[in-house]
Amino acid sequence: MNRAIRQILRAAVTAAVAIPMLLMGCGSGPSGGHMPVIEDQAGAQSRAVPFVEEERVTTGQTMLAEFGASHYEPQPRESKKQEASQRQVHAETPVAYLTFDDGPSGHTGAILNILREQGVPATFFVIGKEGERHLESYRRIIREGHALGNHTYSHQYSTIYRSVEDFKADAAKLDKLLLHVTGTKPGILRFPGGSNNRLSWRAGGRHIMEKLTREMSDTDIPYFDWNVSSTDAAAAVMSKQAIVDAVKSNSAGKRQIIVLMHDTDPKTTTVQALPDIIAHLKERGYAFRVLDNHAFRCQFLQQPS
Repeated sequence: MNRAIRQILRAAVTAAVAIPMLLMGCGSGPSGGHMPVIEDQAGAQSRAVPFVEEERVTTGQTMLAEFGASHYEPQPRESKKQEASQRQVHAETPVAYLTFDDGPSGHTGAILNILREQGVPATFFVIGKEGERHLESYRRIIREGHALGNHTYSHQYSTIYRSVEDFKADAAKLDKLLLHVTGTKPGILRFPGGSNNRLSWRAGGRHIMEKLTREMSDTDIPYFDWNVSSTDAAAAVMSKQAIVDAVKSNSAGKRQIIVLMHDTDPKTTTVQALPDIIAHLKERGYAFRVLDNHAFRCQFLQQPS
């Protein structure tokens, strides 16, 4: 190999590591990737840094270079039975799973009102909040036919991502709270930041998410990422129209979509955008469902089969 070719290859590798790449989304269809974003996180320690990178999604190629780990394919993980069922769903009608992270908040009631008016179910990946207003939000979510998902109790990256044991203990604390308040325990999970986030490295090292996804793959609790970002976490407050446009463009061409939105106090425009998002998806023929262990799965990190 001559010197010129070696220089070209070296430059290509450097670019692959230095430039964040877009995830094209789980499932078929163009676009829908979740671009690197910044988002202020829950908890006093995290709030000391108002804007930090969260929910960063990279391709398998970038992870191979940066994690030094085996290649993971960002595609749906389904059993043979689920595959057959989903093929039937795919042939009949497109399906949308609306998801809200980080609640409950002061906006949860407004979100639930809109969902009730529109006759649409959703999935709430909640964290631990024990004020009476928030406890009632947990109960109302269940009472009105929506799904609760575990997003950890503390949402503190420095705590939950120290080790597999620390993550499981924090998630179990939320399970215990929700079981006590609602009588039900979540059967699904979303990792704060997504299953391939890099903020976890600071607490647990470069392979902590690999370890956690392997551990969860050995349990009956499926974890879900997303293949349509509303981009409402790209800034403290995004414009309503930017959120609506992001969902429209990122869902184009996809038969099954898991839409990422946030239920936190700053996200006023997410609430404002929700009716337009639902209207658009209805116009495109989507049916709405909640996530459960039989639903379509999007997982950024998966254990090799």
